[in-house]
Amino acid sequence: MEDALYKRTAFKGWNVIIHRDAHPEEAIKFLSSDGGLHSDESVISRITSTPKSRVFLAAFHCSGRNSRVYLKQFPLYLSLRYLIYLVCTGRAKRAFRASLMLEDCGFNAPKPLVLMEKKYGLFCTNSILLTKEVPDSMQLGEKLQQLSRDRSRNAIRQKRRLIRQFGKVVGEMHQKGILHGDLRLRNVLVREEEEGFSFWFIDNERTKRFSRLRPGHVRKNLVQLNMKLEASNTDRLRFVKAYADQRGLTNEEVKAIVLMVQKRIGLRRYKKALSGPLKCGIKKIGSFKS
Repeated sequence: MEDALYKRTAFKGWNVIIHRDAHPEEAIKFLSSDGGLHSDESVISRITSTPKSRVFLAAFHCSGRNSRVYLKQFPLYLSLRYLIYLVCTGRAKRAFRASLMLEDCGFNAPKPLVLMEKKYGLFCTNSILLTKEVPDSMQLGEKLQQLSRDRSRNAIRQKRRLIRQFGKVVGEMHQKGILHGDLRLRNVLVREEEEGFSFWFIDNERTKRFSRLRPGHVRKNLVQLNMKLEASNTDRLRFVKAYADQRGLTNEEVKAIVLMVQKRIGLRRYKKALSGPLKCGIKKIGSFKS
């Protein structure tokens, strides 16, 4: 799919993979004269993001029309966790390939338009991924909160339908061996369609496909989803039932998964509650030593 839909070029020290329906000039306009990312707010505007990346919103001409796109920049991030990827594959390229993999497997991800990488020898020192905006969508967590605040019968039905459909989609992903690297509510966009809801997965740099998921993989995704899920136990059961039905799990397997997730969530919250006092204690111990 990558070779069929994208072409390769290079400019200003960047290696570029760009969609065949887009012109390279559209990508060049985001770069300053020195080859860095443009700082003019009229060209790109920065939005809130995590400390390990920078996200911008801009206009991009592709397939004969203008679209809004998100630029996600992955600057060099030094840590033992990311050291191996500096030599292997950059974070933007992993997100690019994972998005195409999801689409190939029948799932939704924002369409990648441009991948830009700057390298120093074998090391990827900077990378940028441009993806098309998903119109009329919102984060899954925000949508659930919106429906929860509306106590009408229609909103309650919509919320239950949303939870069941999402459980089915996650079950299908796991059934096909796909592990999302960070399956939190903020990394899932939802859009209301005539036949229900469609779900779009973002932040796919650590999303992978395996021949078969291990129990630890399943636990990881389900724990991530449940950590900040504001839902009743009944709604959680609706999700689990839809998930289990899609995967064809037995009652014993479902029970084991639920207990495993509950145990893990409890452990994480316990560690989080202790993190403040522990950090203070470590600082005091350090001051005594000095």
